Order: sequence, then C-alpha cells, then structure tokens
Amino acid sequence: MLQIETWWLFALPIVFALGWVGARWDMRLEKRENEIERLAQQKSTFKGLNLLLNEEPDKAIDALVQIAQLDPETTELHFALGSLFRRRGETERAIRVHQHLANREDLPSRHRDHAAYELGRDFLRAGLLDRAETSLNRVGTDSKYGIPAKESLLEMYQVEKDWAKAIISSNELEVLQGKSRQKEIAHFNCELAEEALRRKDIATAERHIDLAMQSVPSHPRATILRGDCFVAQNQLEKAVATWSLIAQNHPAYLALVADRWIDVHKALSKADEGLQVLVDALKTQAGGELLDITFKHVMALRGVPQAEALMNEVMRHTPSLSAMALRVQARLTLAEVAQNDKAAQEFKASYGLLKQRTNTLARYTCGNCGFRARRFYWQCPGCNHWESYSPRRGEGAAPSGPSM
Repeated sequence: MLQIETWWLFALPIVFALGWVGARWDMRLEKRENEIERLAQQKSTFKGLNLLLNEEPDKAIDALVQIAQLDPETTELHFALGSLFRRRGETERAIRVHQHLANREDLPSRHRDHAAYELGRDFLRAGLLDRAETSLNRVGTDSKYGIPAKESLLEMYQVEKDWAKAIISSNELEVLQGKSRQKEIAHFNCELAEEALRRKDIATAERHIDLAMQSVPSHPRATILRGDCFVAQNQLEKAVATWSLIAQNHPAYLALVADRWIDVHKALSKADEGLQVLVDALKTQAGGELLDITFKHVMALRGVPQAEALMNEVMRHTPSLSAMALRVQARLTLAEVAQNDKAAQEFKASYGLLKQRTNTLARYTCGNCGFRARRFYWQCPGCNHWESYSPRRGEGAAPSGPSM
C-alpha cells in the first residue's frame, strides 16, 4: 500500500496556492503591459493627429510609424501612412506600405482591393504606368474601389494616348456607373481616326469615324474628319458636301475647317462661292477665328475695299475689338496704297494698340476649369474634360485662372 508522508498533505495545497498566485501575478503583469501599450498608442495617435492639425507632416509621420510598430495589424493606420507618404512625394515609401497590405492574404478582400487601388495611384504618381495598370486591374469591379480604379485607368490611358484601351475602360465604366460615356468614346475614335489619317490609312480612319458617329450622330469633329478623308482621296465634291453639314448644323465649329474649305473650293474653281458661305456665317458667328479667316480671304480674293466694307457691316451688328482691329488694318492698307502717309501713320498707331489688346484678350476658355488658350482644344489641357471649350474665341477680361 502506497504510503504518503504526512507533510505532503500540507505541502500540496501550498504548492497549488503558490501556482495560482503566480498565474494571477502574470495576468496582472500582462494586463499592465497591455494597458501601458494601449496608453502609448493612444498618446502617439493624439500626438500624430495634433501634428497633422498643426501642419507638421514630418513629425506626424514619425509618430504614426511608432504606432504601426507597436501594432502591425492596424490596417487603417497603414493606409493613412501611405497617403501621407504619397502627399509628401515619398512615393517609394508609399509603395512599400501599400504593397505590404496588398500582399497580405489574411486581410479581407475589401482591404486588399483598397490597397491595390492605393498602390496603383502610387505607381501613377511615380510614373510607372505599366505597374499602375497591373495594380488597378487587380481591384474587383464589385468593390467600393472598383469605379475609382477604372476612372484612374481611363485617365492614365488618355495621358498615354492609348485610345483603344480608353474605349474599353469607358464601356466598363458605363456599365458600372449607369452613365453614358458616348461623348468621350466618340472623341477616342476621332483620335484613332486622326492617327490613321496621318498614316494615310483611309480605311481605318473611316471605320473609326463611323464608330464615332454611332456614339454621337452628326458629331462635329467626326464630320470634319470625314471631309478630310474625302480630301485625302481627292473626292473634293464629297468633302464640300460633308463640311456643308458643319455650316448647317454646327456653325460655331466652321472656323475649324474654314481654311481647308477655301482651299478645296479653290481647287474646284469655286473660291468665291465658298467664300460667300463664310461671309454669310459672319451674320451669326461674327467673332473669333472665323472673323480673322474670312477677313484674310476676302482681302485676297475680293480686295481691300470689300474687306473694309465687310468689317463695317460686322461692326454694325456685332461690334468687337477684333472687328475694329481688322477694319483699321484694311484702312491702313488702303492709305498705304494711296500713299497717304499721314493717314497711314494714324492708322498704324491705332492698329498696333488694337492688335496688342486683342492678342492679350482673345482666348478660348474652358467652361469647366477656366483654363485659357490661344488655340482651340477638343480636350482641355487643364482639366482633361472633352468639349469643354466653346469653339468661339472670347475677348473678355482675363480671369485669374491659368492660360497658355
């Protein structure tokens, strides 16, 4: 029979009691350490936020990095750090942060989609467009960041002038957003048509023009390009018939084709007939570039007196600084031909002042961002919106926005 010493009966409870006390002490120590760590995180968080509010991003990043080191699982904090790095131009650090998140298999898919989207933006900022495309294509279309990722891809394709991929992205965005992108798609096809025309690939150009017309029937840019295709094939009568649709349906855009219009009519020995169309258009479009082009061709084809008479008529129904400057130019030319030196000197001084003023004020202005430019753009260089420029050049006072 097993014999148990009497003292063991007293020692066992004491041993169990000591074990229990030790375990409780460890729990208290662990709890205290967690509390100290939580307070340190809280203190660093408030410190980081305070530094951000005081616009001290360098110190704020140091404080937030300290928190991330204390708790590597804080995904939202990593996202905040990545955004801060990108805003400060430290794209390499932003890429590392977002790559770490995107490659973590333990994260929910929504966080991985967010990380892939932010990583794509980092690569865009760094100019690594191929890697940006790969990252943005990883974002699920059904996620919160699906539409922003497709919009970033569309913006990137436009910067790269990869119009074929831009069309694909626009179609995908149409499905995701339920909003028409046909205007942009028409311009992307017009860009492809222009590239084909430069290569003298008429068949490809015509195909893209047809696609643009399918997106936006009687699109002014596509109509102009169709006329260019006919000119390239020496089908001048068809070019005139096509561009006549601009004069009828989109007279504000007539200035964009006016010089070619006259050239084709000259080749057909119908220069005066073509010029009369431009002169008639001035009754409703007497401003901007169309006025300059029509005046130039009237001077060359009908003579200076007819050009002066035309500007007198324009000044009666649509007075402008440009029309006044052109009228003075005609009178200056007449004075020089008549060898009237005194009148010529007066007109020359007036013309110089008016020309300087119109050169300063005459600009095409974006209706979306106010960007001002000397030439017409289908896509604004400032905000990248399509058809935000009015085809009529304005003479208003220069706004505070950018210009070129």
